[in-house]
Amino acid sequence: MYEFMVEIDLPVPFTEEFLGLVPRQRAMINRLMNEGTITSYALSLESGKLWVSLIAGTVENVNELIDSFPIAPHILYRVNRLTFHNSISFKLPNFSLN
Repeated sequence: MYEFMVEIDLPVPFTEEFLGLVPRQRAMINRLMNEGTITSYALSLESGKLWVSLIAGTVENVNELIDSFPIAPHILYRVNRLTFHNSISFKLPNFSLN
C-alpha cells in the first residue's frame, strides 16, 4: 500500500448543483476517514482547491475512488504517489485512571 496526494480543482464559482452534492461528499469522506482510507482532507475556497491524502495500492485504485466521489463529474484532479508524508497527529490526551 502507498500514500497518495490528490490535488482537486473545484468548479469556481460553485453552482447550486455542485453545492447540493456537498453533504453526500462530506458523508463519504467521513466514512473513508473512519475506515483509514483517507488520511487527510483540506479545502481552500479562495483557490478552489481540495487536497486529499489517501492510502491505496495503485494509481488506478485512487482514480476509481476519486471517480466515485459525488462531486466527481464537476472536478479535475491530479494524483501523485508520495515518497513520505510527515504530519502531526491530532489526538486527545492519554486518559489516566489515577
